[in-house]
Amino acid sequence: MKIKFIANIKGIYFGYSFEPSDVVTIGREIGNTIAPINVDGFSRHHARIFFKDGAWYVEDVGSTNGTYRNRVKVETPTKIEKGDSIRCGLMELASFEFEESAAPAPVTATEPPKPVAPPPPPPVEPVKPVAAPKPVAPPVKPAEPPKPAAAPKPTVPVKPVEPVKTVAPLEPVADLEPVTPLEPVTPLEPITPLEPITPLEPVEELKPISPAKTAKVPNPMASAAPVAPTALRRPTIPGLKPGLKPGLKLPQKGGALPTGLKLPPKAGALPTGLKLPPKPGIKPGLKMPGKGA
Repeated sequence: MKIKFIANIKGIYFGYSFEPSDVVTIGREIGNTIAPINVDGFSRHHARIFFKDGAWYVEDVGSTNGTYRNRVKVETPTKIEKGDSIRCGLMELASFEFEESAAPAPVTATEPPKPVAPPPPPPVEPVKPVAAPKPVAPPVKPAEPPKPAAAPKPTVPVKPVEPVKTVAPLEPVADLEPVTPLEPVTPLEPITPLEPITPLEPVEELKPISPAKTAKVPNPMASAAPVAPTALRRPTIPGLKPGLKPGLKLPQKGGALPTGLKLPPKAGALPTGLKLPPKPGIKPGLKMPGKGA
């Protein structure tokens, strides 16, 4: 039973047809039946298709990316049905069809062939003598001109080797002075223990301040009635004279006039705005001579 299918290799379709006696090998290695080149996901030996017990099978031969039949990974030889799809790497095999192979024609026993008389030999003609070939002189090649001799390469002068300088002998190392031993360290005196700290005496608690000392003294001037600016008043200081209440005024002294009154002018005084006449014999604007002048 023949098998026919189409292989899609990178967008190019190839048709294949194989007989049952054929074994189809698929892989990247040259020598396989189907060996796609420059196709990703292919192993050197990927899968094979073979005919067994009247059916075609596909088998994975240890590929790295595996072989799939109808998107199912092939673990063991799997039978191929018509219309299956097989994927190997990025190559897809599909449209599987089967065709009965033509049976070979049966061989029937026939009579042995009769011997055939050989044909008579053709008449032999006498051989004509062949003239000896004339010697042909070999062609003379023109002599090639002699090649010019290569110019000798200039020799590089060899620098004379400088003599090795003699190294001065090293001076002997001076002997080191012996190290003087260090003086022994005096041991530290033991630390005297500190005296215990005497606890402080407890501080007496502060007594609360009496409310009488903390009360605010009222301002008598704030509560007093407003006084006219022309009225005479004396300042009153609270607590200065016992017995006086804040806001009270002292009585006027004896003989004092009430506020707003004026004393009459003294005797002989002129009313305001009047001037005395000048003395006789003296012109206004002149000054009196000084004494002893």
